Amino acid sequence: MFSNRVEIISPGRLPNNLTIANVKAGNSNIRNPILASFAAKLLPYRGLGSGVLRAIKAYPDIDLIDDREANLFRAA
Repeated sequence: MFSNRVEIISPGRLPNNLTIANVKAGNSNIRNPILASFAAKLLPYRGLGSGVLRAIKAYPDIDLIDDREANLFRAA
């Protein structure tokens, strides 16, 4: 957290053929399907795969960066 923004950094670049444009269009890719299947059953949250779209809706100027050189995905 910074005084003027929040950054979320996810280790690893976007998986497979997923692009920033795909993500903004609502596409997602589960990196760990086994973990996701347990989380969907155990946690009360039901928005699996919708976080980026909800963030963009709340703040349309969000900057999504797929930094393949640093091997990370960043939302700022």
